Amino acid sequence: MNSKTLLQIAEDHGSPIYVYNSEKIVSQYKRLKQAFNKVKQVKINYAVKALSNLSVLKLMNSLGSGLDTVSIQEVKLGLTAGFDPKDIIYTPNGVSLEEIEMASKLGVQINIDNLSILEQFGTKHPNTPVCIRINPHVMAGGNTNISVGHIDSKFGISIHQIPHILRIVKNTNMTINGIHMHTGSDILDIDVFLYASEILFETAKNFENLEFIDFGSGFKVPYKEGDIETNIEEFGKKLTKRFNAFCKEYGKE
Repeated sequence: MNSKTLLQIAEDHGSPIYVYNSEKIVSQYKRLKQAFNKVKQVKINYAVKALSNLSVLKLMNSLGSGLDTVSIQEVKLGLTAGFDPKDIIYTPNGVSLEEIEMASKLGVQINIDNLSILEQFGTKHPNTPVCIRINPHVMAGGNTNISVGHIDSKFGISIHQIPHILRIVKNTNMTINGIHMHTGSDILDIDVFLYASEILFETAKNFENLEFIDFGSGFKVPYKEGDIETNIEEFGKKLTKRFNAFCKEYGKE
């Protein structure tokens, strides 16, 4: 969009006004899908916290995207936008058990990031499969404010606490159907992400009933001409090769 068009929009509709380029959104989504086209089953999840505009959510739904949500309000927005509950993953931090139960009743995928809630939820709802968010203790992201996978981060269950997770799973007889991590946003260094992925693969071996592995995090995108960006194509090729090899080892594709 050029400045002349944007100025005309502001004149016609008043300001301040937000303008979103749907063509760019579509092309970026398709680029990500293409980067992982050698994976048999891949789902790109859009993070509602990035932009919760209902029209944008409806566009993502039309493309076949899933949703990553962090609050019950975002879950409800996703449902309003037409998303199937099974395509929404709910990854809160520091919320009550009651809110997690509320989201569970709506039929979305629950993703739990602390031992206390995991034990409470598993005790009360052992028949509801849940995903676990781990903290891989890897520093990644554009700066410290958006790096959320390091050892001092409040997000996720430490990889050093895997024995505690396994104890809870055994005692409650709950099912862990997914494993998740989110190391940070604005990631440019592919090797750092791949290193964290190896930790996720190793962790996944502890659980026999996984249906998916959720690779969170965000990539470096150019905000203006000449900006550097993550090489998505190279990243997709490298992670796809490693992921497919893990699937064969794990016994599921």
